Amino acid sequence: MVRGLFACTVKDLVVDEFREHILDINEKEKVYTSFPDTQEEYTGICVVRNTSGVHVRPASAIVKLLKGEECEVSFTYAEKTVNAKSIMSILILGAPKNGEIFVRIRGKNSHRVFQKLQNAFESGFGEL
Repeated sequence: MVRGLFACTVKDLVVDEFREHILDINEKEKVYTSFPDTQEEYTGICVVRNTSGVHVRPASAIVKLLKGEECEVSFTYAEKTVNAKSIMSILILGAPKNGEIFVRIRGKNSHRVFQKLQNAFESGFGEL
């Protein structure tokens, strides 16, 4: 129980620090985006469990999982942000085993979509 609480606390700290970093980058580059207030947004961290990192099979599983979802999904790793609905974009990240991918979801059912993604990452996309 304590370990789970610690993991959640650390995760929240990492997400907060990451958000601050992204905002700093956007301020420096003068990149501003706006979304309607009615649009749901959910952010979180997914940890890569696969021994070979995120390669073609997990990338295609992610795209398949997100197909038909009415939301925008982006992954950020090592200061690169990509569209998570594109296999090639996901591969560009080069996320290794134990890599922490920051996930941002905007749109319908964003929390449910994040849970689906997190479950897929935790299961190693069926490779573990």
